[in-house]
Amino acid sequence: MTLRERLAHLHRRLGFGATQAELDRDEKLGFNRALDRLIDYEDVNEEFDVSPYEFCWRTSEKAEADVGTYRFRAWWAFRMMATQRPLQEKLTLFWSGHFAAGDDKVEDGPMMLDYLQGLRANACGSFENLLNFVSKCPAMMRYLDMTRSLRGNPNENFAREVMELFTLGIGGGYTEKDVQEVARALTGWGYMHMMYELPGDMTGKLNDSIKYGRPFSSFTYMPVMHDPGEKTILGTTKHWTGDEVLKVLANHQSTAEFVCRKLWTFFAYEDPEPEVVEMVARTFVRTRGDINTVIRTIVRSKQFWSEKCVYQMAKSPADFVIGMARVQGIGIETMKFRDSKSDVHTQINQRIMNEAGSVAYRLDRMGLSLLVPPNVAGWNWGKAFLSPAMMAERFQYTGNYIEDKGKPDKAAQNTIGWVASKSPKTSKEAAALYLQLYGVPASASATKTLTEVIDKAGGIAAFKNINQWGGLNYLLNRVLVAAPEMHVC
Repeated sequence: MTLRERLAHLHRRLGFGATQAELDRDEKLGFNRALDRLIDYEDVNEEFDVSPYEFCWRTSEKAEADVGTYRFRAWWAFRMMATQRPLQEKLTLFWSGHFAAGDDKVEDGPMMLDYLQGLRANACGSFENLLNFVSKCPAMMRYLDMTRSLRGNPNENFAREVMELFTLGIGGGYTEKDVQEVARALTGWGYMHMMYELPGDMTGKLNDSIKYGRPFSSFTYMPVMHDPGEKTILGTTKHWTGDEVLKVLANHQSTAEFVCRKLWTFFAYEDPEPEVVEMVARTFVRTRGDINTVIRTIVRSKQFWSEKCVYQMAKSPADFVIGMARVQGIGIETMKFRDSKSDVHTQINQRIMNEAGSVAYRLDRMGLSLLVPPNVAGWNWGKAFLSPAMMAERFQYTGNYIEDKGKPDKAAQNTIGWVASKSPKTSKEAAALYLQLYGVPASASATKTLTEVIDKAGGIAAFKNINQWGGLNYLLNRVLVAAPEMHVC
């Protein structure tokens, strides 16, 4: 593989695919520095300062602010399209499946936003810190019916999910008695929900929440409701507390294997070999669950660059939709609708809401409803997203159309315009460039089909006539989304 091909593979897996400008930049950086830029994303200017609360204000001054989760789903879709930290969003998406909590049961926008922001803040750090956050997150506690866990009446369901879904996994070496004892250790835990207790309408409540940095819900611990007795957990008997239990579970060998198998499946390929899981789990154990180093271990492995991995993963709806949108520059172009004076108290431009909302809607239609996983186990990544019904939805998506008065739409300018800038001499050359632009393998069949579309549109002359760009872009994308190669990464 050439350096550019390696970088493209890296971006497809650690992000949503790379634009040609990003690949140009990373070629100059070299592989190691480009990898650091992707993984050490805290050092990168995100270039996204849009507050989720900008999506909550209403057009009418008399209408109350709307904090429905659908608004935060649109904001997240916008962020995925526009961010300069794609791995942060890709990991946030992964953790929202691993630590699944859904608004279909939580039914509370601010709770779901706090959950989302916590996943993002801890996405590439310590797994122990992430587990601690999630286990005390009101959205998760509400999702798993953990309003209160009291001495003499512990919540075994919550304890079971923490062990089975978050840490040790099914068959992770624990017993039903361990579940019961962990539930006892978590007694005294609960959450407060102040949204409906505070006075005033939603607009006033939201303004106060922003002004005072006050969340609408919060984890609470009631010492008098904690069961102080001895408990035997995973073979150790002592006066366990909830925090001590989480620490042990986060750093357990079974947790390392369970989490690393899921990370490998998400970033590399399904059904990893035992030796691969063991290799990545060793890093997890050695670093006490440092996700940054675990990701590096995955990327540095020979298997990540093997024929079994490259272009062998089925794209998730996010890989497909967000990937197309980023290539077309939709995030950057949409951001231009935002007033430079906008802030947390300003209603987002309706064009941004519409574009972002349409992307979130497309993801939903393709089986990836942001913040609404199908069940407590989250999504099945990979081939599960390629059902006939989901593929039919994909065939309807050709990107977003952003009008530019007197010119072709922005997507066409950023795609057909790029191909034209390379001065292709034949329709076949132009077809190959178009496939390169979207990071699609230039198979004989895909190249042939696109070449035929270009020929019917007038050949190379169509790229030289700016008035044809919009129509040509639409035609090529209709063919592109029907190509099997477009749905692997």
